[in-house]
Amino acid sequence: MKVLVTGSAGFIGTHVSRALLGDGFEVTGYDQKESSEPGIESIVGDFLDLEALTGAVEGHDVIVHIGAIGDVYLAATNPELAASVNVTGSTNIALAAEAAGARVVYASTWEVYGEPAYEPVDEKHPCEPDHPYNITKLAGERMLIAADRLRDVPVIALRLGTAYGLGMRPNSVFEIFIEKARKGEPITIQGDGSQGRQFTHARDIARAFVAAARSDVRGIALNVVSPEMISIKQLADIVTERFPTEVTYGQPRPGDVPPSYVSAARIEEKLGWKTEVSFEEGMAELLSADRG
Repeated sequence: MKVLVTGSAGFIGTHVSRALLGDGFEVTGYDQKESSEPGIESIVGDFLDLEALTGAVEGHDVIVHIGAIGDVYLAATNPELAASVNVTGSTNIALAAEAAGARVVYASTWEVYGEPAYEPVDEKHPCEPDHPYNITKLAGERMLIAADRLRDVPVIALRLGTAYGLGMRPNSVFEIFIEKARKGEPITIQGDGSQGRQFTHARDIARAFVAAARSDVRGIALNVVSPEMISIKQLADIVTERFPTEVTYGQPRPGDVPPSYVSAARIEEKLGWKTEVSFEEGMAELLSADRG
């Protein structure tokens, strides 16, 4: 089975491409730079170019659509770019998939829910996004789900938990805390540190994409989150236990999504997926990594 992965050179894209290869897929990467993962045919392209995208998708059975403006800070400062890439780009994916007769697995986000009306948050929870990042990710999701209903393009959306693991962006809280602590510099928690996230390891997320690509489930969104809720203070404590340094506190980050406990019961029912990498194991890997 042939799968094309958009955003294949990025953090999540690399982990997903690796997992797909390991599961026997033929993998083509489609990104603005070449993938460094061995065994992947790499196409340098832009999914805003519908003609080029349609040509690249031809002959593939599945499109795993991860490419996006995924940096919340960039989305906030450049919302028109986020709208173009995350909404128009996802619409182009739907059209290219229709032309190729391909299935689409879309990387959405748990952040589409906004302020929780109840917990645990399941897929029936209202979606009330309030930031250019999660607004545009939800819009992309809904354009693709509409293509499932109106154009017979099989689509499944995965609402990913906050991902972590080797290869994260340098501006992730993990990388910032670890780099500063390793240098003996103080690390700053924005707010009181009680805010929590269901940090979900990239290898677990990759397994969810493999399961979704193999499945015939369609027309729905599924939460892909770890059951562990970890506070930012807990994260800082783990880092400073390994690399002792001062912890300071600053103002809360504007636009931070409120903490929500999100349920992954439905994806376990539909795809048989649940997490395997504990936060303790994932952090040990990060803290032991050779950073040059």
